[in-house]
Amino acid sequence: MLISGATGGVGAIAVQLAAARGARVIATAKPGSESDFVSTLTDAEVTVIDYTQDVTAQVRAIAPDGVDAVLHLAGDLAEVTALTRDGGAVASALTPVPEASEDRKLQTAVLRSNPTADTLSALAGQVASGALKVPVNSEFDLERAPGAFAAFDRGTLGKIAITIA
Repeated sequence: MLISGATGGVGAIAVQLAAARGARVIATAKPGSESDFVSTLTDAEVTVIDYTQDVTAQVRAIAPDGVDAVLHLAGDLAEVTALTRDGGAVASALTPVPEASEDRKLQTAVLRSNPTADTLSALAGQVASGALKVPVNSEFDLERAPGAFAAFDRGTLGKIAITIA
């Protein structure tokens, strides 16, 4: 599974969930603090590739026939879709995924939040047990909320939290 955008809050959780389910995870991050962050998310092996270099060449070196699934949270949707094997799956949280051509038979989905009580309870249980980490790397009180949005625009590792007293 290729997770494009693994350094953000959603991507960090996706890396952990995919690895916990036995997926071989390829995650995008820049070398240095970003790749270090992704590597510490799980004890499972995660292959980190540098999204500032040739993503296609790096993925093809690992998975010559393409990956089974792509989670698109950042980067070029067309590029990562092309890295999916025929019959694979592509999901994007950013943009509608174009209808797959008949010859590729890709399963496609646009991700939207659906925080049901069952889902939130299951995730909270995983967090409470330590099986899932929610990396909050900066916190802002409500009065400084505009600063949180500015920090998000600059890029962040993990989640940004706004606290309400």
